[in-house]
Amino acid sequence: VQLEEVDVESGEEEEEVVYVQRGKLYLYGETLLDVGSGNKQWNERGIGDIRILKHREHQRMRVLMRQEQTMKVIVNHALDPRIKLEPNVGSDRSWVWSAFDFASGDLLETFFSIRFRDSEIANDFKKIFEENQK
Repeated sequence: VQLEEVDVESGEEEEEVVYVQRGKLYLYGETLLDVGSGNKQWNERGIGDIRILKHREHQRMRVLMRQEQTMKVIVNHALDPRIKLEPNVGSDRSWVWSAFDFASGDLLETFFSIRFRDSEIANDFKKIFEENQK
């Protein structure tokens, strides 16, 4: 079987990377087994590179993260100035925030937590995140 090479567009071709760092992402909500129960908890969503991207033409900023092995989008939201990064209780290397996320294809308010390798990386992420909010 002869397969032809196909160009795959990621949707990121018109954007430049402002920041990139590897981390582990968690979402706050119900698991599939708990849907409708009201039982919410932090659930691991994946490991990968979280990136802050800037569109070359209209200068809009967004946060994007893809799961490392599958390349599935697990975070995709605008870098809105109303988003507040808060320290995760008991950790100096993670942050918590909420945003209207589009990773699932629907615009949903989502609560995120990201954990980095060390506090220096976490603080760099916060600095770049807040500097690029408009």
